[in-house]
Amino acid sequence: MKRFDITYFGGPPAEYIVKEEVIEDMARAGITLCQIRCIDGVETIKTALKLMKKHGLKAIVAENRILELVEKAQFENVDKVVKEVVEDYKEMSDIIEGWEIFDEPDTGQYPILSSIVAAFKKYAPNQETVINLYPNYAPLEALKAKSYVEYVERFIKEVHPDFLSYDHYTFVGRKLNKEVVNNDRETKKELLIRVAAMRGAKRGEFFENIEDIRRLGLDNHIEQMLIILLTEHGDYRNLTKAEILWQVNMCLAYGMHRISYFTYWLPEPSDFWKWDNAMCNRKGEKYQHYYDVQRINQEIHSIGAILFAHKSEVVFHIGTGENAVRQFEGYGPITNISGEHGVIGFFEDGYIYLVNHDFIYERTFTITANQELARYENDEFISCGKKITITLSAGAGTLLKLQ
Repeated sequence: MKRFDITYFGGPPAEYIVKEEVIEDMARAGITLCQIRCIDGVETIKTALKLMKKHGLKAIVAENRILELVEKAQFENVDKVVKEVVEDYKEMSDIIEGWEIFDEPDTGQYPILSSIVAAFKKYAPNQETVINLYPNYAPLEALKAKSYVEYVERFIKEVHPDFLSYDHYTFVGRKLNKEVVNNDRETKKELLIRVAAMRGAKRGEFFENIEDIRRLGLDNHIEQMLIILLTEHGDYRNLTKAEILWQVNMCLAYGMHRISYFTYWLPEPSDFWKWDNAMCNRKGEKYQHYYDVQRINQEIHSIGAILFAHKSEVVFHIGTGENAVRQFEGYGPITNISGEHGVIGFFEDGYIYLVNHDFIYERTFTITANQELARYENDEFISCGKKITITLSAGAGTLLKLQ
């Protein structure tokens, strides 16, 4: 990754991705990296890319020819097809940040993914490849692995990805669906995704997942990103602004290098998922979540850019009661933190990100250090002494720096 980016998974269809007002809305929302998934072919994608360039955006392109290589395991065609795809868009190489290869593979697909990644590194060495992994609440049958950690470790070892990407949707409670009913049009993979959604994601699973991805990324010198829940669907409920902000700020505290919202555009109708409350509806009209995300992106973009440039060192919890996390006991010059329901990430060069783990109520924390602290406000660091008391609204975060 070249910089901190804000993106989405699930964007406008072909007839809308080529409309300038749609691209303008993305830019105004604080999106910096656009996903283009289009079945209409090269010219439609190129039209969209030109509009994105005009508005200062970059793009990740999902090309049907690449998807077909994976789905049909066409090893013999990989080199030829990847070369053709890169050539077809060579005049757009300054806009294309990378290529989306596949979403939620199982381990059986790692060999073909490895071949495709290697081909892109050969023909487009300055562009990234994007492969998004399952979350840790997916059934092992879907992963085709003995454990989630093995699933990710094998991905790193066998595929040699540019970075780790995964999705995790943690806010359940909608409860529209009482049973999983298979149908003739549904693939086995789609069925397993629905099963996982109905299992739900417990709070502990969220932190176990982000802890594992962070650790494996750091151990293998690979950057990480998380696709977070935004759009109401299935058992996943409609979120408050604080719940969206909570997810974003947990990403920042854990050193995620990119944030992605699921979804920007309302997906096509589904009797099971019953999609609602994305950022935009199927005509591009804005839901409240558009304005929620716009404000959040304005708040965190400069912070994300600062943290992107500094390696995550350690993450502590402050009285959260979560499993698989480290409780704060002092770190470096920070001798004490009083308060409850906090998460604090430490980064290289003395950067610190404190988040309110409570997405309903504000919380107050007092940080004591044996070194001067400064707090980031209005795009600058303001000195605040060796002891600071901070009240954070629900899900909010604040950036500090040791002087």
